[in-house]
Amino acid sequence: MIDCHFHVWTQDVSTPKKRAERAEQFRREADVLGIDRTCLIGEIGDTVDACKEHNRTVAKFVEEHPDLFYGWARIHPALGEQSVAEFRRAVEEDGLVGLKHHFLGTEINITDPEFAPLVEAAIDMDVPIISHVMQNEEPYPSERPSEARSEDVVELATQYPDLTLISGHISAGGNWEYRIKNIAPHDNVYLDLSGSNCEVGQLELAAEYLGVDRLLFGTDTWLSVCAGKLDAANLPPAERATIAYNFEHLLHDGVENRLSDDERERRIEQKTDRFAALDEPYEEEIVDANAYIGRWPFHPFDASAEDLLETMDRNGVDRAVVSSLEALFYRDPQHGNHELVDDIQGHGDRLIPFATIDPTFPSWEADLRHCVEELGMRGVRLFPAYHDYEIDAPESKALLRHCVDLDVPAMIVPALEDQRGRHPRVELRHFEGMGQAKHWRANEGKIDELIDLLLAVPEADVVVAGAWSAGARIIRETTTVNRQDVRLHNAIRSGRTLLIIDDLFCYWTQTQGRDIVEGIGTDHLVMGSKLPLKYFESFYNYTKHLPVTETEKNRVRSENVLELLDE
Repeated sequence: MIDCHFHVWTQDVSTPKKRAERAEQFRREADVLGIDRTCLIGEIGDTVDACKEHNRTVAKFVEEHPDLFYGWARIHPALGEQSVAEFRRAVEEDGLVGLKHHFLGTEINITDPEFAPLVEAAIDMDVPIISHVMQNEEPYPSERPSEARSEDVVELATQYPDLTLISGHISAGGNWEYRIKNIAPHDNVYLDLSGSNCEVGQLELAAEYLGVDRLLFGTDTWLSVCAGKLDAANLPPAERATIAYNFEHLLHDGVENRLSDDERERRIEQKTDRFAALDEPYEEEIVDANAYIGRWPFHPFDASAEDLLETMDRNGVDRAVVSSLEALFYRDPQHGNHELVDDIQGHGDRLIPFATIDPTFPSWEADLRHCVEELGMRGVRLFPAYHDYEIDAPESKALLRHCVDLDVPAMIVPALEDQRGRHPRVELRHFEGMGQAKHWRANEGKIDELIDLLLAVPEADVVVAGAWSAGARIIRETTTVNRQDVRLHNAIRSGRTLLIIDDLFCYWTQTQGRDIVEGIGTDHLVMGSKLPLKYFESFYNYTKHLPVTETEKNRVRSENVLELLDE
């Protein structure tokens, strides 16, 4: 697989040894995920000399590690004729593949007249331009007026039909359905499939409207997630393999380390076999701790009980902890709980129901008891953002205490979709402004509230989703005795404290995965892929490639959550 979109993001690139550290980090990940090489994106400068220095750095990566890297040129469009000259030099002398444009650092849109000379140079050299593109709802367009949207891609592609234009990261956030359909009529636009958002259906829709020949594999440095998307896409293995190597067709003759036609075809055949093997269900026992049933109001995911079971069978998931999607949006979530029980009737051996409870809604205590004692629900999920209360509100603490009394675990969940792509008429608590959920972001103070809640009811068994980089801190401050200066913090939890591993990684299964194992431990981890809303492989990759023994992986795959449920 050839990754068309990867950032250098390395603090010290001054020596071959320093550059080799980044190369070896990438190689470890690539070997595990089946990625052959990637196209590096460097930094951008305010002067021609600074831009040249960054371009030369990328070229050095390629020269020193030709089996791993290609490289994009970057240049500030406001530098006029000098920018064009440096772009040409980077392509013709350094062998870089084309131009990467991002509005950050330039504040110039791809349709701006200042950008036009670079477009004309790209056409003249027959090299592509890859542009950062998003399709976010407000406040993004107002706060980022120079950020390219699909409308800008269409305008530029129409104005320059001979330009090869790559629309960057279809799923880094925003409305991917809109973007796909908007650019579909423009044959000179390719779509980079990278991005952190892993909602099911995006690759299949892109293939339907653009055809597989206009799709490019990319990661935007989210290696594990994006490799998983292509692995899991509901496309024939041969089509996935074609996508994996399409970027090779866009490389000009001056790219000395590009694959020969024969070598490319050989690798496509190998990847076809690999994708076919991945289509076989996993044999190890897998219990998904974070799955859902019902209807999602913004996209028709296959979320009936029968559909979910079919998805589980296809991936080799033995059992799943499920709750109602409708319960997030009903004024009274209890309606969704009753529907869930009806939906999963006859599938109790595989689908484990958790009630959705809003502790600010009247009579929630009786509803919870009814769900557990009458409906046979095995736990509770809390959705503070959807039901509009604070994480550490008195009602949250009361709900956890009731869970203790009923001897059932609780799971705290932030959001089920990337908020950059949310419906414009839906706003959730803690999602103000731009960015992801702020529930458990350390710099937003929400991590303190979550820890306060966990310590307020220490005997409750709790699973935390969406912990991101705060996972180690949550475990450290709630489950271990911690000496800070002269104060000994020994008020620790007696209940189980588990984290969804699929919300902890950002980019690297090997580097960050090792940090997670050391800082959290496999006894505190469960896997939960948000089936059927997300591509299973994108999240199962976190467990599958965790740098621990198979015995320890089994703790994460199934054993921890089954112990939580006394099974």
